[in-house]
Amino acid sequence: MAYVLCCVDGKNYSYSACDYAVKISNNMNLPLKFLNIVVHNHYSSKVDLSGSIVLGERDDILQELAKEEEEQSKSAIKSGKEILNELKQRASQTCNNEVIISQIHGEVIDNILELEDEIEALVIGIKSKEEHEIGDNVKEIIRNIHKPVLLVNSDYVEPKKLLVAYNGSSESKKLLQQTSSNPLFKDVKRDIVNLNTNKIESATLLQEAKEIYSKKDYEVETKTLDGTSEDLLINYFNENSCDILAMGAFGHSRVKEFIFGSFTSKVLSKMKKPLLLFR
Repeated sequence: MAYVLCCVDGKNYSYSACDYAVKISNNMNLPLKFLNIVVHNHYSSKVDLSGSIVLGERDDILQELAKEEEEQSKSAIKSGKEILNELKQRASQTCNNEVIISQIHGEVIDNILELEDEIEALVIGIKSKEEHEIGDNVKEIIRNIHKPVLLVNSDYVEPKKLLVAYNGSSESKKLLQQTSSNPLFKDVKRDIVNLNTNKIESATLLQEAKEIYSKKDYEVETKTLDGTSEDLLINYFNENSCDILAMGAFGHSRVKEFIFGSFTSKVLSKMKKPLLLFR
C-alpha cells in the first residue's frame, strides 16, 4: 500500500511535520502513516567506565548497565506511543485519508529503506530550536532514498510559493516531473532559479523548466542567479517570500557527490524553512 510517511520522535518539529504531512496526504490523496523508530543505542550517564575495573565489580557494572538500558528502552517506547497517538488525533481533524500509526525498533536508515517501495513521500522533522546541525540519520536518508523528502525545520506555514532550484541534473529533472505531474503542494506559485555564471546556458535551462510547468498551467517566474554560492539561493528565498525550497539532493557519482553533496549540506545547515529534496 502506498502512503505518505511522517517520521516523528516527539521533538524536532514533530507537530509541524504532522501538519505538512497532512497537507501532502490530502494533495496526493494517499493514506498518512506516522512512524516512530525506537533506537536501542544505550549510552550510560550513571556508570563511570573510565579507568580500570576492579575484579569482582564487572558483574555488578554489567547488571547496572542492563537495568539502565531496559529503563531507557521502556521510556522511549512509552513516549513514542504517546506522540503517535497525539499526532494521529491531531491529523485526523484535517486529513481526508486514513491515518495510521506504527512503532518499530532498530536503526533509522535500515527501517526507512525497508519501507521505500511503499513510500510516495517522506516527511521528517529536523533540528530542534536549540540545534544547528543536521543529524547523520537525516543525511543518510537523503543520500539513499529515491523518494521526495520534505525536511521540516520550522513552524507550519500554509505554502503559497515554492522555490525550485534547477540545474539540469537528473535529480532536478526528476524534481520538475514530480512537482508538475503529481505535486506534493498544489495551487502554489512556483519560482524557478538557476545558479549559473553562463547566462545563455542558464536561459536554456530555465526555458526547459518553464515549459514543463506551463503544460500544467502553473503560475511560474524564472530567474538566473549570477554565481554558484548557496547564499544566493537562500537570499532569493528570503527576499521573495518563498515558503518551501525544492532542489535535487546529493549526486550519485563520487565527483558529483563532492560538488553537489557539499552544496546540499551547506543549504541544509543554513536554511530556516522547509526543504523538499529529490534524488
